[in-house]
Amino acid sequence: MSTKADFTAVMKILAKGSFPFAVYRLPGEDTVKVLIDRSEDIHVVENANTDRGFVFAPFASESVPAVLLRPGAAAEFPMSSLPVVENLPRQMDGVYRWGKEDQEHYVGLVGRAKEALQEGTLEKVVVSRRVALPCVRVDAAGLFSALAVQYPEAFVYCFSHPRIGRWFGASPELLLLRRGKQLRSMALAGTLPYQGDRMYRWDRKNVEEQAIVSVFIKDALERSGAATVSVSTPGNQSAGPVVHLCSRIEAQATDELDMNTLLRNLAPTPALCGYPRREAMEFIRHYEGYPREFYGGYLGELNLAGDKSAELYVNIRCMQARKGELLLYAGGGILSDSDPVQEWDETERKLSAVVPLAEHFAQN
Repeated sequence: MSTKADFTAVMKILAKGSFPFAVYRLPGEDTVKVLIDRSEDIHVVENANTDRGFVFAPFASESVPAVLLRPGAAAEFPMSSLPVVENLPRQMDGVYRWGKEDQEHYVGLVGRAKEALQEGTLEKVVVSRRVALPCVRVDAAGLFSALAVQYPEAFVYCFSHPRIGRWFGASPELLLLRRGKQLRSMALAGTLPYQGDRMYRWDRKNVEEQAIVSVFIKDALERSGAATVSVSTPGNQSAGPVVHLCSRIEAQATDELDMNTLLRNLAPTPALCGYPRREAMEFIRHYEGYPREFYGGYLGELNLAGDKSAELYVNIRCMQARKGELLLYAGGGILSDSDPVQEWDETERKLSAVVPLAEHFAQN
């Protein structure tokens, strides 16, 4: 039987060591998985149809390919073996204000995005911001455990590679689930403050934003060789301090479907980039002001549940541990009628899903 001491000890050994590893908990499951790559070299996904391992893919980068951790060693722990962390901050303790300069920059970025939209260059673009918390060292076991407990329906992870860095996250957004011929995805977009079981009134902007993502994913699946693609009516999906509009998408893989083509066509979706994709990427690279690296990319299992299997999630609600700081990311979809101040507030709410925990486990 695994104990809390066992899990904490394993996390401490991994965190201090040099081997690449991924510790993760799939949504709704009671098992924490550990995958360790015994090589410190960077391996990349060469063929998504046959490669096996844990994928960590960047946001739309030609110079940085999708990283693959090969399963050199593995372990599993029940959720009950995670350490109990006392006095955890609540995710909705407040909205986090980072200073007038940061707000002015983001509001200005949204304004520039609206100009591009009104010029007809874009239909939608996702702009993001990055904030830094001082941090000498992160309690990896504590932070992972807190994320897993607070977000039981999220894909919770800690990824580490000596040549890439260490990331944590709790993603609510499925990119692709494959089991043989069965394919699933979701169109998650549009954001309102979470208000429990109350009825949510989605305005035209949010409905349109989510519809763009649904149409894109359906088209990407069909262009990649999927058949009988069905898209559900949008419903509400809570994600900590916010709620999103979400459509469930299902399809069947044909014999012609190629996973490499499918992943290229799918990622990034308009939920993290915009539409049209090429023009949105150009805007982001030119105006956003920092490299997203792995924020907005995807991660998860590739062919670990058997041949022709995958369970991949979009890397949002995430944080990056760097020397002396923790970097946290949040963004929002911009349409021509977006309100810049409301968009700023939306990123604040998204950050409030992870900032309290990051502050709690960042050691200085």
